[in-house]
Amino acid sequence: MTRWLNVLAPVVCVSWMAGAWAQNSYEPIALRVACGGVSTTACTKVLPRIAAQTVHAGVDLKPATGGIPLDSVTAVCDGQAAAAVVQHDVIALFTSCKSRFDIVGRPLYPYYAFLVVRADAPFHQLDDMASGKRRRVIMAGAEGTGGQITLGFVLRSNPVLQRSIADTMGDPDVALQHVADGSIDGFFAVEPLDSVTIDRVRRKADAHGKPLYAFIDIRPAQKFFQIGDGAGHCLYRLTALDFGGTEPVTTVSLDAVMLLARPFSDAHARGGPRAADALASAIDQAQTAILADTRSPPDWHPVGTSCQ
Repeated sequence: MTRWLNVLAPVVCVSWMAGAWAQNSYEPIALRVACGGVSTTACTKVLPRIAAQTVHAGVDLKPATGGIPLDSVTAVCDGQAAAAVVQHDVIALFTSCKSRFDIVGRPLYPYYAFLVVRADAPFHQLDDMASGKRRRVIMAGAEGTGGQITLGFVLRSNPVLQRSIADTMGDPDVALQHVADGSIDGFFAVEPLDSVTIDRVRRKADAHGKPLYAFIDIRPAQKFFQIGDGAGHCLYRLTALDFGGTEPVTTVSLDAVMLLARPFSDAHARGGPRAADALASAIDQAQTAILADTRSPPDWHPVGTSCQ
């Protein structure tokens, strides 16, 4: 009898494992994720890393590309997308929609604000633009883009800057050309460190081979760092960063986060985990790869919860 039990035990074990594997072969559910344009970091690098993990839980993430950051959150609010990957401060503009989604998992990777001026400009930091009699002009992308949203919060937190600086709209190519020809004073954008735009600014030289542009400091007033998303999360932190110029600059960083519409939080493949849990677990597993893909500092930490 003992001999037969010894023979049956491995068979039962193998049968049980086969049953467990069968249970984990979930019939997948599909979730549309708004992630911006087809060439953005969120769509081309970050979402595929997360999707490679969620597929094991039966959650198939489908990128819903197109539009600016404001459009991504709107898509979740309007039910056109189940989730979105956005820079955190966009959420603060959606006071009437915050009850329809949650941030799921840990923050994904950092964005950095950068302010570009001509290399021969008399500015060393944003506050220098408040001096003089002429109102300075900064171009920060179209309405609803990341740069325009963050610059709006920076200016509104400081009445002196709000009176001294006019923010205008235009895409990066137009903005950099206008900075080069002196028709505007600066170009403001919010990008991850793998940004093609940042690389272009670093490499651009004048006719004498000297850098045409310079990155300058952004040191907002303390009031700026008290801005939250209305759900207990801070938005910004001050950080020193080497953009590749002659010396490091002090600037503002903020987090990219994943939103999940509440109606989809409990959705799951048959026998699989909730979508919210599957996403949170996938983000944890993909974190190291995401930071490498976005060229983020390996010691990066998300913005804290104490808005000081």
